[in-house]
This record gives sequence, C-alpha cells and structure tokens, in this order.
Amino acid sequence: MSFQSTFAALVAAVLLSSAPALAGCILPSNADALQQEVLSHLNAERKAHGLPAFKLSTKLDKAAQGHACDNARRRSISHDSSDGGTLKTRLRKAGYKFRAAAENTGRGFGTGARAVEWWMNSPKHRSNILLGKVREVGIGIALSDAPDNKLHWVINFGASK
Repeated sequence: MSFQSTFAALVAAVLLSSAPALAGCILPSNADALQQEVLSHLNAERKAHGLPAFKLSTKLDKAAQGHACDNARRRSISHDSSDGGTLKTRLRKAGYKFRAAAENTGRGFGTGARAVEWWMNSPKHRSNILLGKVREVGIGIALSDAPDNKLHWVINFGASK
C-alpha cells in the first residue's frame, strides 16, 4: 500500500472515529504530501544529530489530526484543546499509552519544510524534535476556513509503553 493511500485511509478513519471533534475540519488537498514532507525533514534533522528516524503512529496521528482541526477552527496555535484538554488527555483519548510525549504546533507555514525549519530555530520546539527518548510521531494538518485559509500543524511525539 502506498504512503498516499495509507494516509488517506488513516484520515478517513480519524474523521469517522472522531466525528464531533473533527466535524467541519478542512484538510488541504495535498495533506498526504505535506505529512510526508514534514516526516522527511524531521528525520533528516534527527539523522544529522545521530538520532533514529521517527516512525508514524496511527494513534499519534489521530490525536495530532484532531488537535490540528480544533486549532484550525479556532485559528489558534494553542496546546490546549477547545474543551480544555491537554496533550496527555488527547493521547489517552486516542488510545496511545505513553512513557514520554511532546507536541509542536504551528500556523501559516506553507510547506512542511518551512514548518520544520521554523521549529528547529525555536529552542523548545527543536528540543522536542531532537528528544532522544521519543521514537514515534503523528502529524496533523488542517486548513482554517476563508478568509483566513491558513494551514495549522500539530506534531505529536511519543514513546509508547
């Protein structure tokens, strides 16, 4: 199965399984390519720093996509959900049992490369990307509605139990 069809199936599953949380979520038409671009750049940074590559996690993707949709609806880059949830509560809701977890959010980056570049120039975001104890990642991307039309990015990093 190709990455594109896998990502499309994952997004469909997330949308169906999280209906109220993702209702009205607008996915960019190139969401699968953007996700792959982010993953490629994250892994290039990790490799350059002697760290293992991230593996995509369905459960982390579910949490990240839900939060990207929530942030896009609110035109926000918050780490708190509109219902007051935190990264920990979102991961638990997605069924991800973790030993360690971190999150990067962003808004407005036109490409995955630009998002990763910005995060790498921010000390806290950079430390999340280069956190040695996390090995899995979920990448959520959503588009806010007109007239804003900005991409909202959420990356969830994790180490499962």
